[in-house]
Amino acid sequence: MTIPLKCILLVEDSPRDTELTLDALAQHNLANEVVAVRDGAEALDFLQRRGSFATRPAGNPAVVLLDLKMPKAVKLVGAFWAVVNEPPPGCIRPLRRTLPL
Repeated sequence: MTIPLKCILLVEDSPRDTELTLDALAQHNLANEVVAVRDGAEALDFLQRRGSFATRPAGNPAVVLLDLKMPKAVKLVGAFWAVVNEPPPGCIRPLRRTLPL
C-alpha cells in the first residue's frame, strides 16, 4: 500500500519570489506537488476547501511556506495557528519548531 504524498502550500505575493522558490524546490527533486497561491485569502480558501479549491482532496499540506512580510500575513498566521492547535480527533499533534529568520 502506498501513502499519497501531501502537497506543499506556497503563499507568496511576489511572482519573482514564487519563481525562485519553485526553482529551489525543483533542484531538490521533491515528488510533492507544490500549490502556489498569491495571498492569505487564497491560502485560507485552499485550507478550507472553498472557492476554486472546493474539489481538492481532503487533508492539509505537509508544509506551508508563508511570506511573513506579505500584507495581512499576521491574520493568516493566526488562522494557521488555529489549524495547528486544533487537529481533528484521532490525529497526532504536529511538531512545531521556531526557525530563525
